[in-house]
Amino acid sequence: WLVVIGMKSRGVALLLAVTMFLAAVWMHPWCLFLFSSRTYTMQGVVGMEGFEVDAFTMADHHRYFFFQSMSTVGALLLLVVHGPGPLSADEQDGPLEFASEKTVA
Repeated sequence: WLVVIGMKSRGVALLLAVTMFLAAVWMHPWCLFLFSSRTYTMQGVVGMEGFEVDAFTMADHHRYFFFQSMSTVGALLLLVVHGPGPLSADEQDGPLEFASEKTVA
């Protein structure tokens, strides 16, 4: 809820991004399936419950969900950099300024 109303959005978005990244690496280790010669049982996939699939199909399945999570991580990192916007409850600082972008007067 803090991200939705704009309170402490940058910190909470960063925490969510790190958590989602770690969860994606843990839950969808697609690179571990790539070079395997085993077959795997699909679970949690509508229409494919109990089917035996090869390692490449399983890696493709996990890769899809991994990169889907990475797109959400990217969106959260954009919120960290650019801030919550003018209608937020606090943090109306605007985008973060980096040392390379500062102008010397």
